[in-house]
Amino acid sequence: MPANLPPQFYALSMKLKEAVSPDEKISILEEMLRISPKHKGTENLQKDLKTKIAKLKKQRPKKIKGRTSYSIKKEGAGQVVISGPANSGKSSLLNALTNANVKVAPYPFTTKIPEPGMMPYEDILIQLVDTPPLSKEFSPPWLKEILKTSDILLAVFDLSKEDVAKDIEDFKKILDNWKLSEKKIIFLGNKVDLDYNLAGSQYKIKPISCQKKIGLEELKKEIFDSLEIIRVYTKSRNQGLPEFEHPFIIKKNTPLIELAPKINPRFSSAFKYAKLFKKNSKVSQIVGKDYILQNGDIIEIYS
Repeated sequence: MPANLPPQFYALSMKLKEAVSPDEKISILEEMLRISPKHKGTENLQKDLKTKIAKLKKQRPKKIKGRTSYSIKKEGAGQVVISGPANSGKSSLLNALTNANVKVAPYPFTTKIPEPGMMPYEDILIQLVDTPPLSKEFSPPWLKEILKTSDILLAVFDLSKEDVAKDIEDFKKILDNWKLSEKKIIFLGNKVDLDYNLAGSQYKIKPISCQKKIGLEELKKEIFDSLEIIRVYTKSRNQGLPEFEHPFIIKKNTPLIELAPKINPRFSSAFKYAKLFKKNSKVSQIVGKDYILQNGDIIEIYS
């Protein structure tokens, strides 16, 4: 019986070859196991995937006693880290944008460790990570690493505070010292529903309210646009509808030939041409390997 594996399975196989850490490999293998069809033709494949996962779990590094360190495995279409001073609304923002239920309280350091959640945006998920308050008094190396490896930073400040301008300057100084000032940062002013007065108009800060959910839908789109990614859907010639549930997430300005082997490894050398469809249209056009993929493209590759 044929396995009939989805195109995403082959893309994950390619990603697995590039993975380094045991945790990253485990995550990819678990996703391959999840999306593989469950029938007689895939019994051996499922057994092999489970065996590899079990072996990798034994290879995980042991924790070093007395040393505190945290890391968050990237998931979804991108990783966005929420940072800022104490009681600015970081945990409230995570709860408002995701299905997370992080504790919120009116005192500092309610969040002691990184807390991830997944934010739905149309048909994809984007990972958000809440972090402890960042200040001159609290800036551990592991927090710097989390900020450094993220795709985007959301810097959250409390607009109702009189010294919010100082909070912004202190935050910028820490990023400068960590050589992170060139990262993509979206500055957010929370509690816009309350009385506020932002001293100085030099800050490009987006007003929001986690409590009243003001500006959050616009923020979701800004996060997606800032990631500079697109979604591409695939279909085979015998498939009536495209695979809309599992789009390929790729960077903007990616040529078709770079996506082709992620759909199926044999397309690296056997690619001839592709049919390009647009959503809600049955009309197609022929494109070659140098075609620059656009958000929402539907691709049917011929070899």
